[in-house]
Amino acid sequence: MVAFFCRLFCAPLFRVLMGGVMISFSAIFVRLTHAESDVAAFYRTFVGGIFLVLVSMARKESLRISGRILPWVLSAGVCLVLDLLFWHRSIALVGPGLATILINFQVFVLAAVGWMFFSETLPKRLFIAIPLALMGLWLLVGVDLHVLPQEIFLGIGLGLGAAFWFGLYTLQVRISQSFPEASGGAPNVAIISLTSAALLACVCWIQGETLGIATVQDGVWLILYGLISQGVGWLLIATGLPHIPAYVAGMAILIMPTLSFIWDILFFARPTGATGVLGAVLALISIWMGVKAPCPSDHTNTG
Repeated sequence: MVAFFCRLFCAPLFRVLMGGVMISFSAIFVRLTHAESDVAAFYRTFVGGIFLVLVSMARKESLRISGRILPWVLSAGVCLVLDLLFWHRSIALVGPGLATILINFQVFVLAAVGWMFFSETLPKRLFIAIPLALMGLWLLVGVDLHVLPQEIFLGIGLGLGAAFWFGLYTLQVRISQSFPEASGGAPNVAIISLTSAALLACVCWIQGETLGIATVQDGVWLILYGLISQGVGWLLIATGLPHIPAYVAGMAILIMPTLSFIWDILFFARPTGATGVLGAVLALISIWMGVKAPCPSDHTNTG
């Protein structure tokens, strides 16, 4: 039994799914803290980055990034910042429901890039699974087109922009881990996180937002946000991504918004009905369809 669970935990797809589970708690931590959204994003990346540095040191992994990997790591940090900035502003304009659906168009970004640049064959069921997943997410969040703000077009554009940057971020993390000299994942994601934190600190400074934490309780939630969502979550995902196709990664990551909705019901008593339950079922079925595929040991050839 122990050997079975060890093999399961080491499976790349399982690690990506578990990373998605960890990151699905992000909305809970953000909701529990009173910090500004960009300030919360800073602490997510900063605390997560420090945690991953400590993990690297404990595992005696070098924090030096090779010249071939460094551009991918730094660009991933920039993409993560843009993803967070776009998504938070989309939420403000069209609400968390539609913004959640929009950012999950990252599935199309990863599938398209995997097909165009890595010669990955897209199974026919993917063309059923993706629309099914988006339909499920639509039902889950209960989007009502009649109550959307007037800034809908800007909000939709920002949400699709967030999906684009999130897809590129995921892809670049995957590539950075696929080089032979790449270590266990912690050093790469640590540098990515700290790069993002430095850029987010500049964003907060430009906007006149203080990085001070108002209460001890806020500090606890922000630390947990960084440790769980950025540290543990993306460490698991980063170590699994190089060994599964891009479209499978995109579908697996769809578990995040689905579970975020479920946590909202369990922890904050979010009212839901048969439509929401149907949406959850459709989303989970689509995820199963998307990830139910044989995963070769490595689909990325970086030369």
